[in-house]
Amino acid sequence: MSGINHISIFEGAPIEEVYDLTCNKRNPLLYHETLYQYISTLVRSHSGSNRIQHLHSWWSSMSYGDKLPKHTHTHNRPERTVSGVVYEQGDELNLYIKNIGEKEQKFQTNFARTILFSGNSEHWTDKFEGKKVRRCLAFDYAILDQKSCRCDKNEICIRCVHHKFDKLGIQILASSPAQKEMYIKQNLNEILKEGLFKEGPVALFTDKNKYRRL
Repeated sequence: MSGINHISIFEGAPIEEVYDLTCNKRNPLLYHETLYQYISTLVRSHSGSNRIQHLHSWWSSMSYGDKLPKHTHTHNRPERTVSGVVYEQGDELNLYIKNIGEKEQKFQTNFARTILFSGNSEHWTDKFEGKKVRRCLAFDYAILDQKSCRCDKNEICIRCVHHKFDKLGIQILASSPAQKEMYIKQNLNEILKEGLFKEGPVALFTDKNKYRRL
């Protein structure tokens, strides 16, 4: 099994003409068997597990002036998740990936290149200044026989916080998933100090950095 922060790069994905065949589909990876089997094989190799599950996939397009803001692909489940992207067309653009507790790394996004990384890792791009619309297919997989972290049921960390928030009845009142993610990362230590997980459900307000009992 590779380390949870391991980043893998593969060349030569069978991505040609996939966009035209799947661009209007929900979870488009599931509608192209050749690419689906190719990506699934890479995820097995990357994770060291044969017990994998496709969670989501989607097409992403960028035009001149667009940029991908910092974000993660978190899921309310206890298993390890692997995120990835395969590039289909457009001028080159750097992808930045920052694993938890590590410095950011920069990767070129070439045609038919696949990059796999932890679903908990922040990632983003520079501003796109190419002339041809840039397209990629992004996806998330669950690794069903691997946990997201080493916490026991009475512990919590940034990797398992989303799953345990829901399980323990804690709500985060945010206007978007990105705002929720930012709030958790900025305030997790303070949340733990308050002992919110021992005294019943609470609601956390991202705009005022306060909480109330439910």
